[in-house]
Amino acid sequence: MNSSQRMIINTLATFSRSVLAGGLALFSSRWILNALGQVDFGLFSLVGSLIAFISLLNGVLGGSAGRFFAFSIGKGDAKEVNQWFNTAIVIHFILSFILVGAGWPIGEYFIRYVLDIPDDRLISSLMVFRLSLMAAFFTMLGVPYISMFSAKQHISETAFWTLLQAIMNFILAFSLTYFTNDRLVDYAIGIVFITFFITALQVIRAINIFPECRIKRKHLFDKVRAIELFNYASWSLIGCLGGLLRNQGTAVMMNLFHGPIANAAYGIANQVSSQTGVLAQSMVGAMSPEITSAAGRNDRQRFLDLSFRASRFGVLLVLMIVIPFYIEMDYVLRLWLKNPPPDTAIFSKLILISFLLDRLTIGHMIAINSNRKVAAYQSSVGIILMLSFPLAYLFLKIFFAPQTALFAFIVTSSGCTIGRIYWGNRLVGLSPRRWLTDVMIRCIIVALPVYFLSLVPEMFFPPTFLRLVLTLLVSIVAIAIIGWYYGIDMSERFYIKQNIKAIYGKIVSKSMS
Repeated sequence: MNSSQRMIINTLATFSRSVLAGGLALFSSRWILNALGQVDFGLFSLVGSLIAFISLLNGVLGGSAGRFFAFSIGKGDAKEVNQWFNTAIVIHFILSFILVGAGWPIGEYFIRYVLDIPDDRLISSLMVFRLSLMAAFFTMLGVPYISMFSAKQHISETAFWTLLQAIMNFILAFSLTYFTNDRLVDYAIGIVFITFFITALQVIRAINIFPECRIKRKHLFDKVRAIELFNYASWSLIGCLGGLLRNQGTAVMMNLFHGPIANAAYGIANQVSSQTGVLAQSMVGAMSPEITSAAGRNDRQRFLDLSFRASRFGVLLVLMIVIPFYIEMDYVLRLWLKNPPPDTAIFSKLILISFLLDRLTIGHMIAINSNRKVAAYQSSVGIILMLSFPLAYLFLKIFFAPQTALFAFIVTSSGCTIGRIYWGNRLVGLSPRRWLTDVMIRCIIVALPVYFLSLVPEMFFPPTFLRLVLTLLVSIVAIAIIGWYYGIDMSERFYIKQNIKAIYGKIVSKSMS
């Protein structure tokens, strides 16, 4: 199977996983909100945000390790892959103990003396924080193993583990109403157990199928590789810290201005955005290792083509869901949660707009990160994202309404888009003109008619489940038709048809043999 066919299979697998896992997560949220109540749900979202730095570091180090894995795989050097793996193991082992040791007292201080938490929920909030910290610790130790699945493009298997975790979370959420003790703490215990279980299974599986995931003493303390990996991750961390300050800093700011109820609305809005993001990641996750491998092979034309396709296909894919959800947001939230917290609909809409702006340059993000010179890029993007925090404070101070804080997201997302276009051109040669024609204009040509067509059911039907289904169907059909003729070019249509025919032929031949 060639890389194009593997990428299509990976995309289909992860997209299917994303739809199923997203549906399970959305249903779970309703049960969790009903079982915990708005205050405890908001506290869970808020307290969980305090360990977001460790979760962020997992993502940064995992992405950095995966980048070096994929680059070495592209060169065809298995020994070098194993050397990078052993280097990553040592870094994750040391950092997991350092960060948990430092994060424990800092997090508890914030919970006790800074955040607005009801006195009768303080002990429970502290327990949730400690349990969440344990989950982050387990995940950090498993990151190098899990990164190998993506680097080796075993995306369909990664999709299976993610779906299994979503199913277990779904069962936990359904069972939560039958718990008689402190449900907030019980839910946190369940999440820790599921995280540990899934991480352990992935680590065992990686050891069994990837020869590169072998710990070799002579490679453990490779100082040169450790410095290179840590330097690359450090600069990436600066950019991600901006995102952390934007997302979690805004959560803290809302808590100080409006209390736990605003955190509940903000937490639900972030879930809407994150589930939409999972759909986008089904395309990006399949393309990302191939883009990095193309860089390792010095296949420049494929590297550039895939970078622009990742942005365009990623946007077109999520528009199928974003447009109908944006139009029907009020009804969706009532159907989903029954009694959503105040301002949840406007929070969700604003975050979806910010999310779409980021998707427009997701290919630039992957391409730039495949390059080792990321210091200036990550610094500038990180600074732009960090501006969300003072902007959110300023908007809340002037206008007070909680939703005004999310306008800071849109401002900084626009700035980051411009920054990625600039650095993509300067560092890896991604032409701004080609981005404008291949990504921006094509996405607008598709999005505008699809949006107005999706408004048609609203003109003829009241807000019911039937109207939601019609709006969703109109959006999907319109995107499929308009996107096929105007969202992609002739060579891409030929490329998709040929690879789908080849994959179908192999499936038929296997079933007949």
